Amino acid sequence: MKRQFVARFLGSDAALCTEIGQREGHALVSAGEAGHLLYGPYMALEPGHYRVDLYGSANAASATEAVVDVCMKTGQRVLTEQRLQATRDGREGLLAALTFAVETTCQDMEVRVRVGRHHQIRVGLMEVHKMANFPRVGIVVVTYGMVPAPLVNSVSSKYMCEWYVHHHGSESLKEDITHLFADKKSHLHFHCENRGLSKSWNDGIIESVKSGNDITVIINDDVEFLREGFDDWIEFIMRHRDHGLIFLTGEEPQEDGTTVVRPQDFACFSFGPQARELVGAFDERFVPAYYEDMDYIVRASLCNISTYTDERTLCRHERSSTKRHNVEISEKVSYFWQKNRDFMMMKWGSATPGAGTYPHPFDDPKNSVFIPFKESIP
Repeated sequence: MKRQFVARFLGSDAALCTEIGQREGHALVSAGEAGHLLYGPYMALEPGHYRVDLYGSANAASATEAVVDVCMKTGQRVLTEQRLQATRDGREGLLAALTFAVETTCQDMEVRVRVGRHHQIRVGLMEVHKMANFPRVGIVVVTYGMVPAPLVNSVSSKYMCEWYVHHHGSESLKEDITHLFADKKSHLHFHCENRGLSKSWNDGIIESVKSGNDITVIINDDVEFLREGFDDWIEFIMRHRDHGLIFLTGEEPQEDGTTVVRPQDFACFSFGPQARELVGAFDERFVPAYYEDMDYIVRASLCNISTYTDERTLCRHERSSTKRHNVEISEKVSYFWQKNRDFMMMKWGSATPGAGTYPHPFDDPKNSVFIPFKESIP
């Protein structure tokens, strides 16, 4: 990954502030008190990917407890956080390397090092670099009866993320959703009607690909990533760049208080180049929801695209939350499900992918499994 130098600060520089440290030569040194050994330099950064390297010394006992983070908005938004790493025999070396993304213009990037009373830590140098050729991720979300704060807050990523939100729920949620994405690079579409899941998925995919994102993922509004789950999943996707579909595994709380761990299928998936080029768009005739995913599985299988599932437990899925939060949808679920099941049977001869399905849509060789997007995308 290529790096472009941005700035360098010695521990003695006035731009690096301290709450409890002492300046010795060019270094900031802990002095037997708990608090912020370092905070600053409050840099303005344009959108992009960055890396901060901290150099100094720390013994093993100090490094396992001391924490460094990068934040903005007067410390209210933490971009990344980790523990310091010990240097060999207490000599000078790399204490931390933090990679993070700035999605919108930042005026006050701040690095903070918090230490304990007994820690022995010296910070001698901080370097800031901008990272080139870092993957960009497009996130497509369709919202219904809830504000997806758990999802959004769990995507604290080192990657540059761009959100494409299609709201199918009531107008009463517009203000809260707008506020949630205020500091994100986002595109908000308030349809405020149940226009069809496939239609909004297709529109979101078009937006993401045309924006130049390297990866496009589609995530339910009731999914929440665990710990570093989102970045772990993106790294898995990066190892299979020329894929069709990539799913992940998540935990699902049950009504009896237990938790089931299972693949999340189309509740959270990456839509890759093979899917785009060989299978195409989701079938918008499955309206407003149900069986559009089953249809896509049949078509994907017939095209023999590559599919993968990350088997690590990376997210938590409050399944069927749409029905709980949206009374209108809840009352019509049975009707929607049966209507789309009937269409699935008509199109493929079976409602279960792989179980006696036709080799062509509607059992007619003249029909292609490929469905073009309404707009041409690269």
